[in-house]
Amino acid sequence: MCSASASDSARWTGHYISVRVAFVSGNREKLPDAVIPLGLLYVMGATPERHERCLIDLCFEADPEAALKSSLAAFRPDIVALGMRNIQNNDYSGIRDNVVYYSALVRAAREATGAPIVLGGAGFSVMPAQLLAKLGADYGIAGEGEGAFTQLLDALEAGAGIERVPSLHRATRDGVVSNPAAPAFLDMNALPRPDRSLVDARYYERYAIDSVQTKRGCPLRCDYCTYPTIEG
Repeated sequence: MCSASASDSARWTGHYISVRVAFVSGNREKLPDAVIPLGLLYVMGATPERHERCLIDLCFEADPEAALKSSLAAFRPDIVALGMRNIQNNDYSGIRDNVVYYSALVRAAREATGAPIVLGGAGFSVMPAQLLAKLGADYGIAGEGEGAFTQLLDALEAGAGIERVPSLHRATRDGVVSNPAAPAFLDMNALPRPDRSLVDARYYERYAIDSVQTKRGCPLRCDYCTYPTIEG
């Protein structure tokens, strides 16, 4: 569990301040295997080091809502980044969606902190505007989040420029407002490497596998596949 430093929580005013960011991996699928939250680790690694970062992984928690509330209360974040890996389960044992589960996580986060909640991840990117409205978060980033999330932090710090954050969806009184997507995809070779020291050892002890991403996107247009929508 992450814990807060002795200093008071930052305010969203001024420039170049340090804020506490709680990165939450909501995925709990373990069939056929549990997989490390690699996408979230990439975004976490790309977040400037001046920000205090905490990974909250709910994969092995018996009561994920209680675990999330406890971790957020201890860390006292200024912003919560919740990764949604799948809209539906992918374990071949039956078909169910995860929307109710992620709605419960958003509610739990609201009960624990007043910090803004940002959604992201592969599942969210399939239908971002609809999921943002359904789940009740404040913001959502579709597709690649490494650059956009940092830009969102900068915009929140400055109190301006949020309309220029690529692929950002934001909840307003008039509904969800969606910004244009980024004009180009990121160079994976230029991204900071994920910090695998943060990974829960149970992924390796119980499943003996790791995850490596060698490319993003696909030039094909298979009807059943969402990767072109998610990654380009």
